[in-house]
Amino acid sequence: MENYKAVIRKKSEGSNKGLLKKGLVPGIIYGKGTEPKKIAFEDKILKKLMSSGSFYTKIIDLEIDGELEKILPKDLQYHPVTDRLIHFDFLRVKDDTKVTVEVPVEFLNQDICPGIKKGGVLNLVRRLVELVSNANQIPEKLIFDLKESEIGDAVKISNINLPEGVTPTITDRDFVIATLVPPTVEVEETKTEEDSEEGKEETSEEKDKTEENKEKPDDKKEEKKEESK
Repeated sequence: MENYKAVIRKKSEGSNKGLLKKGLVPGIIYGKGTEPKKIAFEDKILKKLMSSGSFYTKIIDLEIDGELEKILPKDLQYHPVTDRLIHFDFLRVKDDTKVTVEVPVEFLNQDICPGIKKGGVLNLVRRLVELVSNANQIPEKLIFDLKESEIGDAVKISNINLPEGVTPTITDRDFVIATLVPPTVEVEETKTEEDSEEGKEETSEEKDKTEENKEKPDDKKEEKKEESK
């Protein structure tokens, strides 16, 4: 695992704004039973780690003044106007530290999924699943294979293989992560066709009524002619 370097924040280095101008992001490391430590981390390296796709689930080895710290990213703060990253919180961990993390779900074989090939739609109920895990056992992602899934199937947490010792924070029910729902477009098209057929029927009925109304005045004229005779 690659080591990254951070520096202790000192008053002599100026304010947080000054650090940001130098390309450094101020932050803090904290952990249960340990003293918080104010540090600064290089902005471009932090952004590189953030773009990895597993930023909140991967332990980072951080070297601070010659000492190695194992940390887990917990929170990022952005400027309300510019959206620039202005602060971070890192959790100091050991291999057996229990942590709560949100892990993304990946669905395999969507291209050959029977339900999707029939027009079904994969409806994601949860894109992230919150788990409790030892720091050294955090899965980067949860995986479910859709190769045998049909329309009407539901993917629940019990359908996903979790690493040993890793548990969901929701324990009172077998919650749904995704469902394969019927296509909605066909239903809308059917309704449109039905509406158009009804419209045609109504139009023909209106025409019949119009024809009847046209005939009635002629009948009255014939009756008047007979009376005059």
